[in-house]
Amino acid sequence: MGMKTKILLIKLGALGDVLRTTSLLPAIKDKWKDSEVTLVTKQVQDIIQFLENVPGIFKTISSDSDSIAQLEKEKFDFVFNLDEDEEACSIASRMKCGELRGFYFKDGRISYTKSAKEWFDMSALGKKEPRIRGMPHNDHLKKKNRKTYQQLMSEIIGVNPRKCSPIYVLDEGQRAFATSFVKRYDIQTKDLIVGLNTGAGGRWPAKSLSIEKTRKLIEKLHSVLGVKIILFGGKSEAERNKEILTKSGGKVIDAGCDNTLKEFAALTSLCHIFVTSDSLGMHIAISLKKKVVAFFGPTSASEIELFGLDTKIISKSSCYCCYKPDCKADREYSLEEIFWATKGLLDSSLKATATIIVTAFKEPRLGETIKSILKQKIDYAYELLVVVPDKESIGLVKSYSKKYKQVKLFKDPGKGKSFALNLLFKKFNKKGGEILIFTDGDVTLGENSINEIMLAFRDSSVGCVSGRPVSSNSKNNKFGFWSHLLTDAGAHQIRKELDTQGEFFECSGYLFGFRNNGLVEKIPLDVAEDAIIPYYFWKKGYSIRYVDSARVVVKYPENFDDWIKQRNRSAKAHESLTKYAPDFPKIKSFRNEASRVFQAIKYARTPKELKWTLELISARLYMWGNVFYETRFKGKHYHDAWERIESTKV
Repeated sequence: MGMKTKILLIKLGALGDVLRTTSLLPAIKDKWKDSEVTLVTKQVQDIIQFLENVPGIFKTISSDSDSIAQLEKEKFDFVFNLDEDEEACSIASRMKCGELRGFYFKDGRISYTKSAKEWFDMSALGKKEPRIRGMPHNDHLKKKNRKTYQQLMSEIIGVNPRKCSPIYVLDEGQRAFATSFVKRYDIQTKDLIVGLNTGAGGRWPAKSLSIEKTRKLIEKLHSVLGVKIILFGGKSEAERNKEILTKSGGKVIDAGCDNTLKEFAALTSLCHIFVTSDSLGMHIAISLKKKVVAFFGPTSASEIELFGLDTKIISKSSCYCCYKPDCKADREYSLEEIFWATKGLLDSSLKATATIIVTAFKEPRLGETIKSILKQKIDYAYELLVVVPDKESIGLVKSYSKKYKQVKLFKDPGKGKSFALNLLFKKFNKKGGEILIFTDGDVTLGENSINEIMLAFRDSSVGCVSGRPVSSNSKNNKFGFWSHLLTDAGAHQIRKELDTQGEFFECSGYLFGFRNNGLVEKIPLDVAEDAIIPYYFWKKGYSIRYVDSARVVVKYPENFDDWIKQRNRSAKAHESLTKYAPDFPKIKSFRNEASRVFQAIKYARTPKELKWTLELISARLYMWGNVFYETRFKGKHYHDAWERIESTKV
């Protein structure tokens, strides 16, 4: 293994600036794949702990003298200093490195590398002359700028801005804190939550929405939209929020103003829409993939990248983007614009469109699968796309498409499921439902399963949703019992636990959905699609959810030859994952399975079932041994193809 690329990233500004700077980390990792990024920040210990939840940081260092003295002993390949202040430049200039990009000291003055000139020119250190329309030249450049912060910083360090993505991951303590809050205020799964973060601390009073406008917004959101509202704030907003709560007459839930940063983020994660000033709260919401309505007065809206989750409300005042402490731009915030933007984002969640994809190859029960979808009362506009290669199935789908306008045919060239999916992804990147839901042509979808999956996607931070396979086999014979044990005590319990813990898990290929946001362009042909697709979303900071009420009834093998054939194929499809994702958090592995043997034994209720359970343990050992031998010694790996398991077809 080669040496890691050591990178020092210096950002000493306010935490909001630091947090939005961390969105550069995926772009840095994309360019220097085997790299270690050390972040230097001016923040105190509790803020450093907050930043530990941002993936991609090797370590976070405070800018105190002792810590910097230790860094001086190291050698970095790159130093990226994105702050044009004296302390940051002093640190950058003292580091041993192969290349420095950004700002540093030269001849006792703050200077910059060529790529940082544009940002320097519009900063407070930029030239004031010539004045344009009475405005200093640097301020004119700032107001005229249309590039986002991520674009400008990417140009400085030399990475692709399209690879930037803000990511913040809640830890176990934060999830528990949020769960406790939900129980305390009786927040239900189907409730739509709007967070209001209309203050802005002390530095920029004009960033705030006035107390009276906030009260009126609460009244309108409550009476017109019927949403639940959570009021956010920090210590400096305590008196302000107390007055808002009093005047709102119980129409709003108080998040409190004494939360830690981690607790603030935990409560933000509960919101479907976050209405906020240009503040730390906005950057936390963006990092959590929340839909944001952000309003701007004294600061630049153009610099803020909301990553497609946004509506920006810009003050109509001529004072907009003046960066003055006494800015008057807040007087021109439009309450109507903020309300209608919030309503628009809520409506988009409620009216999301779906494309349901059924993949099949000579499936005798394909008609039953199609019927199980069509008979559901689906609350969303949808298209049912059936992907088949064989003549019999094509004829069947055509007969349905004549009767039901939402049924469409996609002719699969017959080269395998993943090959067909890649053709579909090309199609969907141009046009398709906002949510893509995949299932197979030999299953039956449970009542209301599509609505249950779509409901989970109301939360914009959710990237993938898995349904729950249940066995149609009888438990009165060995192979039927095996299927129930593996689905109920195995896959169901594992997904349920990992969902509760907020951890990664692989979806079920029998029924799962994901956002059609361009993130999945193509999948490898030698891995399981229900594992690699959730991984793509997980790496971008989206959560994976398990909805056990979205059930799909599956027929499992009825003899050992078919059972081992199906299980070998499934296990091999997961063995190749680390080739494309070295850090893939494998759930389906021999080690994890061995750790759950006791739970499997507990599932048995009779001596016969205990005997079958022990035989299943032996069969699984045989399967894993066979997979290990074939992949490691014979080089027989999973390959994409339509392969029939005959006893599951009758």
